[in-house]
Amino acid sequence: MAAVRKIKNLKWWICTLLFLATLVNYLDRQTLAVATPEIAREFALNNQDVALINNAFTAAYTIGQLLMGRFVDILGTKVGFAFIMVFWSAAGLLCSTSRGALSLSVYRFLLGLGEAGNWPVSVKAVSEWFPAKSRSIGVAYFSSGSGVGAMLAPIIIAQVIIWGGWRVSFIVIGTLGFLWLPLWWWFYRSPGEHPWISDEELQEIEAEKGAAPTKGAVGVTAMLREWAALLKYRQIWGVFLIRFFSDSILWFYIQWLPKYFADERGYSMQEIRDKLWIVFLPTIFAVMLGGAASSWLIRRGWSVDRSRKTVMLVTGLLMLSSMPVGVVESDLVALLLSSTALLAFYAYSVNTLTLPADLVPSRLVASVSGLSGMGAGIGSVCFTFAVGRIADSFSFTPVFFLVGLLPLLSLVMLFFVTGRIHRVIEE
Repeated sequence: MAAVRKIKNLKWWICTLLFLATLVNYLDRQTLAVATPEIAREFALNNQDVALINNAFTAAYTIGQLLMGRFVDILGTKVGFAFIMVFWSAAGLLCSTSRGALSLSVYRFLLGLGEAGNWPVSVKAVSEWFPAKSRSIGVAYFSSGSGVGAMLAPIIIAQVIIWGGWRVSFIVIGTLGFLWLPLWWWFYRSPGEHPWISDEELQEIEAEKGAAPTKGAVGVTAMLREWAALLKYRQIWGVFLIRFFSDSILWFYIQWLPKYFADERGYSMQEIRDKLWIVFLPTIFAVMLGGAASSWLIRRGWSVDRSRKTVMLVTGLLMLSSMPVGVVESDLVALLLSSTALLAFYAYSVNTLTLPADLVPSRLVASVSGLSGMGAGIGSVCFTFAVGRIADSFSFTPVFFLVGLLPLLSLVMLFFVTGRIHRVIEE
């Protein structure tokens, strides 16, 4: 019998599958945004109707962030991700059958619930395959699929709509997950069970197993008790409030930008296809940039507190570029200002996502991250309702001003609520 061929650095092949899943995740969630001008015309929707549909996804995504991690722990990485991919891809296909705002909201709720699982299961896979010293790089690699997906969405989805209409776009994009699924099922194994892993790579991974951190609370009652204990600390509230304000910026650009350019700048679907990708292009590099900047400052001897706050202050102020988007005459300038804001957001957010690990031991990081994710979801739901009402009553011009104000409020939470960034709970 022929010997099984070993693959060097198999973990990067695993991470490439996670990258592709994240790319599909963002294409699925942005299909509605690109198709919104066409859907709004067919169903006679105003901006408040669109806000309700968008919030169905965001609310489900918030709930899913809290629940999907536990769900994946029960099923395991391979089966859990397969189930999640089938669930959200099927929900994406169902969107093509919508007959109005209500049915579309239900299907988008299901999509948000399933898509929320992408992040906890991908991080779980990275934790299984990557040693601690390179784990953050693995997370950054698969996370960059979100930037690539956001950039490709206007190009691919708008073209499909031009060819076959908005319903066909949901079918085409929803099918991508089912094409990814056989690759995942065939290729993914845990390191100890994978026939293609090299001895060197397996030894590197196994070497850390004896030093695994103590697990946090399990079960609903224990989890609620743990959260109650955490909320005694102002720093935890600070992280919650930082994301309450800042994450609404991303949701606004993902959900509303095509409709703004269609409604107030007269963009056709061809122009959405040809130009909106410019806004999302820099996001491919921003996650790496934001993480590298603070890490570089720490290596130069700066404290974690000073380095994080410096990077977040600079990137937070750059996000003020959203304010004039609604009033500048040039479409190109509006696109570039939006692109600058998104670049700054992604660099800012990689530091907000790191804050839980700065404040608490590893056994509590997931709990604090879940709480901060809840803050992000609640803030985004509230702001999306405001966008719909303001855009219908006035225009998107005051909305962009508010989007530019959000990073200032987030920075206030960083400096005056969170206070000094340091370990508030020891092992």
